[in-house]
Amino acid sequence: MLDSKKFYSKLGATFEPGIMNTLLLPRPGAKLIRFTGGSYDVPSLPTAEVKRIFEEASPQAWAEMLQYGGTAGMPSLLRELSTFMAGHKIKADPAKEIIVTTGSQEAIDLVSRVFIDKGDMILVGAPTYLQALSAFRQQYPKFVDIPIDSEGMDTQVLEEKLKKIKAQGKRAKMLYVIPSFQNPDSSLMTLERRKAVLELAEAHDLIIFEDNPYGYISFEGPMPTPLAGMDKSGRVMYTSTFSKMVSPGMRIGWITANPEFTGHLMEAKNNISICNDGLSQYAAAELFRRGDVERQIPKVTKVYRKKRDVMLEAMKTSFPKKAKWDEPKGGLFLWVKLPRNISSDELLKDAVSKGVAFVPGSLFFTKPVHNYMRLNYSLPSEDDIVTGIQTLGRLLKEKLK
Repeated sequence: MLDSKKFYSKLGATFEPGIMNTLLLPRPGAKLIRFTGGSYDVPSLPTAEVKRIFEEASPQAWAEMLQYGGTAGMPSLLRELSTFMAGHKIKADPAKEIIVTTGSQEAIDLVSRVFIDKGDMILVGAPTYLQALSAFRQQYPKFVDIPIDSEGMDTQVLEEKLKKIKAQGKRAKMLYVIPSFQNPDSSLMTLERRKAVLELAEAHDLIIFEDNPYGYISFEGPMPTPLAGMDKSGRVMYTSTFSKMVSPGMRIGWITANPEFTGHLMEAKNNISICNDGLSQYAAAELFRRGDVERQIPKVTKVYRKKRDVMLEAMKTSFPKKAKWDEPKGGLFLWVKLPRNISSDELLKDAVSKGVAFVPGSLFFTKPVHNYMRLNYSLPSEDDIVTGIQTLGRLLKEKLK
């Protein structure tokens, strides 16, 4: 029998199936209410708009879609992305400073390949996006955790840790941050802290990688200005995606950075995907050009605000008082702190057996932390939200007896 393990690379051996993949395999005939990934509300998808775009495409457009494209992306989409970001105070030259990626996840992978060496100090939130941690780990960095509270990354702790690193004769290379409705806790970084982050980056000469998938889903006013819109020295790399505001299936993301950085990122992308698929790029450019993106964002935001309210009300009546959470002002997630004696990893096993799934909090930290859970409200129906929360509430109360 083949001894598979001896063939893996050191990195390949780390890709063992995790708790989510092993527990959430399809079960024939069994319904599972998923409070897991940040999937789109199915009835809100722009199905008719995308269908119309392809029905109206010219022979020339079809030839462009079905042929190889440039590594940076389709020129029409790059121009639309530049215009879209300008509306959020981010200036980016479509010819030199933007790269279309396969969702923002490819952008994260590219940054890890181009900027992280083994042993580099990378500053991250505690907690932060699990797949960013996974991508960064491929390069074996040293993580420096910065606490996250309701106002985003704690910049006082960030400053203290940067000073300590400097006093040791070392340097941090990069800060990864999700300022607007952070994953997993949906916190919103204040303007004061955003300014502080940029000032600290200048003072300690580090680059910032800003991830903004959720900022457009804002329940209380317009999206705050991203760090990239406040950057004066070209040290902020910015990524965003279609996945949360228009369609996750189109796999359209992008990264913008100074031309020196994008040149290296584009060469790295050549080794991964050469170029993005033309059909999705053409449809995305047309959705922008026709105004569908600007109409879609408030439409889906209204749906998610209602679903958030349904989940909050269900938690208020079903969860034990020892569970704590904040009310999200945007984004797709509720972050729940459980009593220390409850492991959300173990709770997940029981929940799946009862037909409900969520993401355990341990996946969002660089060090073991087990008493948190992330709940998504964008995908399930309102009825399923109530049913699922009631099920989780009963399980939690049983464990607290």
